[in-house]
Amino acid sequence: MSGGANARSRVFEALQCACSQDPSVLKVGEQQLKAWEKEPGFYTALSFVIGERGLDPSVRWMAITYIKNGVERYWRPGAPNGITEEEKAVVRTTLLQCIEEPVQQVSSQLAVLVARIARLDCPENWSELIPLLTKGVQSSNSLLQKCSLGTMKHVVKSLATRRLMPQRKAFFEITQSLFVYLAKLWTSYLQESLAGLGKEGFELALAPLELSRTCLKIVRQMMVYGFPKFHGVLEALQFLHQVLDRVPVFLELRSQLSQEHATANSLEKNITLMMKTLQEVQSHHPIGYVSFLTPTLQLVYTTIVEPRDEGQLYERFIIQAMNLLKQIIKCEDYNLPTSLQLSESVPPPQVMDAQQAKLAFFKASTCQTILQRLVCHYMPLSQQELQNWEDDAEEFAQEKTGEVHQYSLRVCVETMYVCLLHEYQQTLTPTVLTLIRNVQAVDASAEFDSLRLKEAVYKAAGLGAFQLYDDIDFDSWYQRQLLAELQVNESRYKIVRHRVVWLIGNWATVKLSPSLLTSIYFNLLAVLRPQEDLVIRLTAADSLRLVIDDFEFSAEEFSPYLADCVQLLVQLLCTVSQPDTKLRVLTVLSILMERMESHIQPHIPTLLQCLPSLWETSTQENSSLLRIGVLNTLTNIVRGLGPLSIQLHEFVLPVVHLATDVNTPEHVYLMEEGLDLWMSLIHYSPASSAHLLRLITNIAGLLGLTASDSNSSITNFSSDNLNQCFNILDGYCILCGSQPDTFIQSCAEVVMQSCRSYIREVKSESVVIIVTVLEHIVQLYPSHVPSLISPILPNLFTDTLDEVNHPPAVSASLSLLARILLQNSTFFFSFLQQMASQTQQTVGDPLSLFLLPNPLSPLSDDSFLVPPLLFPSSHSFSVSHSQPLSLDISSNSGPKK
Repeated sequence: MSGGANARSRVFEALQCACSQDPSVLKVGEQQLKAWEKEPGFYTALSFVIGERGLDPSVRWMAITYIKNGVERYWRPGAPNGITEEEKAVVRTTLLQCIEEPVQQVSSQLAVLVARIARLDCPENWSELIPLLTKGVQSSNSLLQKCSLGTMKHVVKSLATRRLMPQRKAFFEITQSLFVYLAKLWTSYLQESLAGLGKEGFELALAPLELSRTCLKIVRQMMVYGFPKFHGVLEALQFLHQVLDRVPVFLELRSQLSQEHATANSLEKNITLMMKTLQEVQSHHPIGYVSFLTPTLQLVYTTIVEPRDEGQLYERFIIQAMNLLKQIIKCEDYNLPTSLQLSESVPPPQVMDAQQAKLAFFKASTCQTILQRLVCHYMPLSQQELQNWEDDAEEFAQEKTGEVHQYSLRVCVETMYVCLLHEYQQTLTPTVLTLIRNVQAVDASAEFDSLRLKEAVYKAAGLGAFQLYDDIDFDSWYQRQLLAELQVNESRYKIVRHRVVWLIGNWATVKLSPSLLTSIYFNLLAVLRPQEDLVIRLTAADSLRLVIDDFEFSAEEFSPYLADCVQLLVQLLCTVSQPDTKLRVLTVLSILMERMESHIQPHIPTLLQCLPSLWETSTQENSSLLRIGVLNTLTNIVRGLGPLSIQLHEFVLPVVHLATDVNTPEHVYLMEEGLDLWMSLIHYSPASSAHLLRLITNIAGLLGLTASDSNSSITNFSSDNLNQCFNILDGYCILCGSQPDTFIQSCAEVVMQSCRSYIREVKSESVVIIVTVLEHIVQLYPSHVPSLISPILPNLFTDTLDEVNHPPAVSASLSLLARILLQNSTFFFSFLQQMASQTQQTVGDPLSLFLLPNPLSPLSDDSFLVPPLLFPSSHSFSVSHSQPLSLDISSNSGPKK
């Protein structure tokens, strides 16, 4: 693209169109911009558009977006259609001139763009970037200072992610040159904000608080990634001391403001960032953090365990403080070496200091106080949680997984409790047992706060089941206390009943006498009934899943309860509405069918009541996980019904078609489960059907055998799914064994084309499966062997000689050749003649290759590649090294099996 101002004008017009609300105009603009993205000068024109502040901000924002896309695709050295070095230099220079940007949205995106380029070019090809940003930060111009600091935040974050050693050394140098100044700048902003907070209205503190937060984000990246050895840097240690000192000060100031105040929100963000800084430094530099362990532990204890003012606390701070405490407790770098390691080397002095700091803090009384605070203050259900129970029971009962402890207070408290109990088990077990004894007398008539406490203590008993295994007689507790509490129908007592149901599931897989299982089954099914609270029913389903999925589960013992269980779970499945909850109940049903095996057959009609509607619902809601759950359930149903599953084909075969059709986007998520269901249908089908035979065309699509499905290739296909496809083809061969004409008309083309296309493209494990398919064809369709096998036999023959490093594949191939020889020796001899003519050898030469000793065999001289089956006793062979191989066939009366 050339033409100077004219080019900029055309780019500007295209950007205007791309920002239009009219779809037709927008499409024209996007097409034009896409056509220019590989042309020289396009990004120069975009950069000039960004610098024109008089233009519409949305157009300038769009120009930044297109440059960002270009950086990702064409900026790297050696990229196809890459941007020239001259154009890169112009873009970099123009962007630096645009740093002072008054429009916030444009300024933010510009900072991100500069950071992306800096990650590739700084400092090697953009040495002026950091000095210019530093100069802008030092400027008295408030707008330039703010924009420069914001840009530096993104640049430093981007540079910190580089991991090659030269790049890391470059970041170390940047940190050394900037850290001290930025640390002092953070301190000055804090002092300015504290001065503003001391005045009426607090509004004067907002601007410096925002700048201090930006500055702290930069310094945090430098502290974590900018020092090879953190504990030897005096400036970094001094800065961390300041962070620890500022946290309680800012907490005190925040408590003086209402929650809705803008300054309170800004203070919370700064405090949270300080705590995240402590967390990340401790995580990445645990040894360097040893000297801060004692003040950190004291800070956490005085703020969340024994706070002077509860009003100082807010949820995000409590989460950060607990995660920091848990991080210190679990840190392996603070553990003393084992006795063997200790005999070999002396532990570093920092490790000994860490041990002393932890021992001095985690005294028995301190640990007990922390645990009691967790259980009695943080674990009881809050008013908001109780309201959520009433408003949305399914959401309340939803299981929280993943890294939720970083964001959810309840999950954070629970993981903190388990960590503390695990680390100090002997010290804290008596405390937990005392809490349990103290709440046993609380009944339905007690104050609601007492019921909340009882529910929390029961939660603690369940979370610590593995630690309390030897100290709690759960059998006795269940019979004497918990069983009676399940029978209480008082509405206020449902929070305790819910926790009892959960507790049974947690302990049943840890410590429970087999004699109590029937009682457990009966009582869990009792609380699954429709008249029960939905949260309790969902929890009962989860507990039932744990009990059923236990290693010692007996299908015979559970069979008397099976009918009620299936009926109640199906009713629950039809009651809930959220896809995640439906999947949760469906998982219980799938596990039940899997464990009950043939016992499930009489109850499958009940299971099928809601599956068609559930499949339709999952399709309408586009819930892939729920559809996967339905497919797994259908697979278990087919296996449970066996040959009777043919009754389900009308419903199941369209489901399989959708899950395995490459022309539908759903196949990406459903293919694996769809193939499993397909394989089960073929395995248990007593005979082929027209609909089942038509389904084989999906295999051609999955394997990329058709022009429209050329994107589906072996490179996009996992080996497990590939093997399952050939297992399905093998199933079709066997299924049609009594109907040769049906196989030839409906299946042979796809089967043979698949084998020909993949036998030389797959691993030896898959070759074995493909050869098995061919061997079944030879066995079941002997009269069609010449026409079916001829195209693939030359490749198979030569590959057998080449693949001596893969004995299973070679053995399978030789077995196939032997079977062809047995069944149709005329065809086999004709094939040898063909191979000999192609390679200009005598007829005996190709076959004599199999008589060579196998150099890889441990039996050496007595080992041959050819299996005994290749030369059965009914045939006599004369082999001469100077004469062609002569064959005397004593029996050639048709194919044999």
